[in-house]
Amino acid sequence: MEDGYGVITRHKIEGGSQLAFYGVYDGHGGRAAVDFVADKLGKNVVAAAAAATTMSRHQAAGSSSPSQQRREEEDDVTAAIRAAYLTTDSEFLSQGVRGGACAATALVKDGELYVSNVGDCRAVLGSRGGVATALTSDHTPGREDERLRIESTGGYVSCGGSGVWRVQDSLAVSRAFGDAGVKQWVTCEPETARVSLTADGDCRFLVLASDGLWCKVSNQEAVDAVAAAAAAGGGSGVHVAGSTDPCKELVAMARSRGSRDDITVMVVDLQPFLPV
Repeated sequence: MEDGYGVITRHKIEGGSQLAFYGVYDGHGGRAAVDFVADKLGKNVVAAAAAATTMSRHQAAGSSSPSQQRREEEDDVTAAIRAAYLTTDSEFLSQGVRGGACAATALVKDGELYVSNVGDCRAVLGSRGGVATALTSDHTPGREDERLRIESTGGYVSCGGSGVWRVQDSLAVSRAFGDAGVKQWVTCEPETARVSLTADGDCRFLVLASDGLWCKVSNQEAVDAVAAAAAAGGGSGVHVAGSTDPCKELVAMARSRGSRDDITVMVVDLQPFLPV
């Protein structure tokens, strides 16, 4: 088992704001990378986001309109997440240990949802209307922009008889933590999407999972299964009395369809984060 996960909730920062962090990680080449990332990334993201928020508020005080301050703070948080990913990657590489890890993470702050990823872990948003929206895009060597990025720096991608695209004939993801041997091409630069969680909005829950789920279950099927499990429990939210039934349902679905990869699923109920 080379998957991992991490949760940090109700982390208070200056000004009364609170941060919540959720992450799912998929290791390869051993557990060293996934264990390190599961322990460090959330802490680094929360610390960097808190520091960025405090700094931006001090700098903007009295010099910008409230809406301009808000936009600048959101940009600073996105930049902080990027810095935390790169810092975590650098910290792991400095240990000289082999292996790597993919990640999909979510940071919730002041009614804003920041979803980031490297590799093929994925985050999918479930709406009140039941529509599934992928907030991440898998980083694979077969993705055209990823292939062009790799080739522009002297690397190459190839597709073997199994139909799997690989970097330098070895790695099946194009972004990840670790993987020192191909680090020149396999960056840990995350892509981040931001979604506003408004009281009258359509955001209901978020599904974070490793590719052991997504190789057999579509985005829409995952959202449908979570909504059905919640409805069966008789609740209006996602988790009924703290139940993990939606997660178990998705793991069972992937297994029944032949997934033999490690599978980790996390469902985040977004209702508590909506403004009153």
